Amino acid sequence: MHAAGPRILGAPRSARVASDDGGVPRSLDGRPVATVRDEWRVEEGWWTGRPVQRRYFDVVLADGRNAILFCERRTGHWFTQRG
Repeated sequence: MHAAGPRILGAPRSARVASDDGGVPRSLDGRPVATVRDEWRVEEGWWTGRPVQRRYFDVVLADGRNAILFCERRTGHWFTQRG
């Protein structure tokens, strides 16, 4: 049995992202972003006390790995998430 309890699959984890002036990620945890494959925004829950405002990016890192990144627009904090 694990002391930490069950893990949530696909749960966002805090990430160290360097971005350009337009907010597009250029590196993830020190690894360069080679390509941004897609970008989308999610804005929902504005009618609740906990609205979600995120800017997502599907990126390919220079080492060939894929990653989904998002920036919480209200706080400016970056996260990575696996499907």
